[in-house]
Amino acid sequence: MTDLFEDYHKQPPELRAIVSEIEEKSLTGLDYPDLVLFQSRCEAIGYTFDYDLSGTPFNLKAIKK
Repeated sequence: MTDLFEDYHKQPPELRAIVSEIEEKSLTGLDYPDLVLFQSRCEAIGYTFDYDLSGTPFNLKAIKK
């Protein structure tokens, strides 16, 4: 499965805007409330991702219907 964090050129513009915000926020540190917010925004447009205990998001993918 393709991780859209890694294959960023496959991201649609709306998703790319959210991912850019995630990347910008990660420079100062992501916490769990940030990740939950970003994940809910991604899910609202049909995508989701996982994150680990260190707060690193990964495995960005389309939600299967």
